[in-house]
Amino acid sequence: MRLVNRPLAFILAAALIAVCIVIIAEVIGFAAHRSPLLVHWSTWYHWGLKTRWDVLAVRVWSAILIVVGALILALELKPRRVTRLPLRSGDDATDAAVTRRGLAGMLRATATGVDGISGASVKVRRRRANVTAASAARGRTAAAALTEPVTEALRSRLDSLDLRHPLRLKVHVVPRGR
Repeated sequence: MRLVNRPLAFILAAALIAVCIVIIAEVIGFAAHRSPLLVHWSTWYHWGLKTRWDVLAVRVWSAILIVVGALILALELKPRRVTRLPLRSGDDATDAAVTRRGLAGMLRATATGVDGISGASVKVRRRRANVTAASAARGRTAAAALTEPVTEALRSRLDSLDLRHPLRLKVHVVPRGR
């Protein structure tokens, strides 16, 4: 949502500045000429004087604005997606973290560094890492034999990072395609 917030905030700020400029011009114009300059607001003013709060148009617009406001509020209160995984540090003043994409790259490099593994696909979530490694061998038994070394290498790499909340590791080694 952060990517959307910045352009929306800019648009809202520009619109508020434009409205403020129009209001200032209208106040000056009304004080000097006793008539509207840019916006014919006097018809809105007279409509507002004779319209009650319980009119259907007022109720409908109020409901629409309440729903839009509640929707925007709900979207803003939704927790952001975790992109950084915090690391433990010896000092409370130190804030260290690794991004999920960076950790996926590290785990991919670690998995492909094991003899017999030709490639790996890694998905890092908030609490777990799913690694699918491709064996250089064609047989299922050869791929199954590589599961333990790959898991050990990945587990030691994760342990060396010292994540504040350790990830659950799921490793699947598949044989090479035909």
